Amino acid sequence: MQHSIIFVGKNYEEISIMRKDKNQFNAVDFFNFAKENKEKYSIIENGDDLLVSTWYSNELIAAYRSTLK
Repeated sequence: MQHSIIFVGKNYEEISIMRKDKNQFNAVDFFNFAKENKEKYSIIENGDDLLVSTWYSNELIAAYRSTLK
């Protein structure tokens, strides 16, 4: 299954804002991070969006979160 990077980013950003995280998740920064790491996480382009498989989605999110420190 493929997941929209835009959709995932928006959802995680909304949750981060509601939780008032110290290092908030940012959907635009997440999209740019995913775009820069397309090969590493086997991300494919789909129009203006990017798609990541379920296989790599958790790893991608964790890697982006590690940059928020």
